[in-house]
Amino acid sequence: MFLILSGEGASDIGLSNDELGPMTKLVDLWIIKQIGYSLIEGNHYTIISEQNLTKKAKEIKPRSQKGKRQNSETRYFYKNARALALLSQQKAQELGNDTPLVIVLFRDADGTASSDRGVWADKWRSILNGFEAEGISTGVPMLPKPKSEAWILCALQHNYQHCAKLEDESGNDKSPNPLKKQLDNHLGHPGSRELLNGKIDDGAIDLDKITDMPSLTKFKDRLNEVLKM
Repeated sequence: MFLILSGEGASDIGLSNDELGPMTKLVDLWIIKQIGYSLIEGNHYTIISEQNLTKKAKEIKPRSQKGKRQNSETRYFYKNARALALLSQQKAQELGNDTPLVIVLFRDADGTASSDRGVWADKWRSILNGFEAEGISTGVPMLPKPKSEAWILCALQHNYQHCAKLEDESGNDKSPNPLKKQLDNHLGHPGSRELLNGKIDDGAIDLDKITDMPSLTKFKDRLNEVLKM
């Protein structure tokens, strides 16, 4: 089994294989729970940078989604998934064997332009459709609502209790009390890659204990489904 991931930067998936982000660590920990070993420790993984993914996305020709017209928001998610699917196929050729692929595309569901981001379910489906358009059946959307900080805050600040309400907060960093600011204030420092990775290594963040956040449950269920294929 080989894990391929792509995200938005250092504080989520990470920048490269040598600079893992907290979301990559959490993905690997979840995989360990399911299959009993680490793909990261076995070096059976690669991180594709957002820069390389964007470059690939610009190269591919537009394709309608099952005859339906897409708005600019869902088209963004769809096209990124197509690009990651194509890059994953290239990686599969490099591996030169029948190794099963697990492909994770991370995107915050509700970024700074929250007012025109569309609904979460449409974004989720657009990512799956993008994978499927390129013949990939083992793609996994990692789509925190509204942002990954909500998942982290559930563990660190809310002690895994009553976290569903975090998904209803604005993901706009310019809002009066954005999630990023809440996390930084709780930590007492900016929530850097290194700091969050340390929290995960210390066992302070356990996705298994977060049971009432629909966007996380959807991710875990989909990853479990792929791991059983």
